[in-house]
Amino acid sequence: MSTIEYSTRPKSLLALPDSRGRTFKDFQVYTNVVDGVTAYGAHRHPEHQIAWMSEGTMQIAAGGNVWHLHSEHLVWLPGTVLHDMTLLTEGCMIAAYARPDLRPAGPRWTQPLVLEVDALSAQLLRHLADRTIDDARRLMSQELLYDILAAAPERHDVLAVPRNAAASSVSARILADPADSRTLGEWAGELGVSSKTLMRAFVADTGITFGQWRTRARMYASLEMLARGEGVNDVAPQVGYRTSSGFIAAFRETFGTTPARYGGKLMR
Repeated sequence: MSTIEYSTRPKSLLALPDSRGRTFKDFQVYTNVVDGVTAYGAHRHPEHQIAWMSEGTMQIAAGGNVWHLHSEHLVWLPGTVLHDMTLLTEGCMIAAYARPDLRPAGPRWTQPLVLEVDALSAQLLRHLADRTIDDARRLMSQELLYDILAAAPERHDVLAVPRNAAASSVSARILADPADSRTLGEWAGELGVSSKTLMRAFVADTGITFGQWRTRARMYASLEMLARGEGVNDVAPQVGYRTSSGFIAAFRETFGTTPARYGGKLMR
């Protein structure tokens, strides 16, 4: 796609008069199954990109933000925006690449966004990854997907990763072991910085305190375990909770539902 010269004036996909002539090459969707950490490094391309980790987690740096994302998040990356993407676990990423003049209507699409994934948009992305569907069905699916995304709410519950070197080191180790219970003071002592420096870094880079950030990191880690079918009693200690009741309370506070109900939704 990148070797073709495109119009620099973005238009809504739904408004293009030549929509009947568009083909699979204008909106390509790929499925990438990985068995471990996969880093793509910093890069850019003229096409807009939609990235969804349908299984597992990924980290994306774009537009001055660093996000740790799971299957409930879909990322929109405008064409030419520099981004660094790392798939952090085994799993599956579905990525769509759209011609530069094809994007949903509205001004917000000029910057990287994290959007909510609903059941229909998830199914459409899976459907569009099927190389056997004909151009007519592909076009209808593209237009329906963009129509859904145009109204999709932005997700602000993403796990932002601090950019400060010391805070970033702490966050990486907690993401690797969510059960790590070291206090901010203990982390500061190990890294040779003050507790106040670490505290300020977390708030400045993520918008929340260290304690709030760690709780959110633990809850996101638990989603992967629940998706694998692990029970609450097994998940709780793996993400730093001595009791199942404490884990359930934190989960409900974060996601507005219980682990059992969340697991039931995945099974449907």
